[in-house]
Amino acid sequence: MDAKDRVLYVQILAQMLIADGVLADEERTHLDRVAESLGMPEEEKQEALRGVSIDSPVEERVEALSAAAKANLLSEVKKALSVHGEMSNSEKWFLERVQKLVS
Repeated sequence: MDAKDRVLYVQILAQMLIADGVLADEERTHLDRVAESLGMPEEEKQEALRGVSIDSPVEERVEALSAAAKANLLSEVKKALSVHGEMSNSEKWFLERVQKLVS
């Protein structure tokens, strides 16, 4: 995965994790693990996280991902949603949007 895909991928996951208004410690730890598994340098991760807002257009981010990154996105979103065991209505809505965008 190239740097552009890594940034978009982490931004999408972070946006989904803050959809309920809170980034729990477990969620932050999970996000850090994902960034690490992608080989994302710390500076790149920080840059990606600075660009995250609940109001960001997720459609544009998903559409800008490569086909390979999109192929993994849905399963990664589902894993991230299960981190703290509860899924809020806003997180469910976000998951549905991502499902539509990658299918």
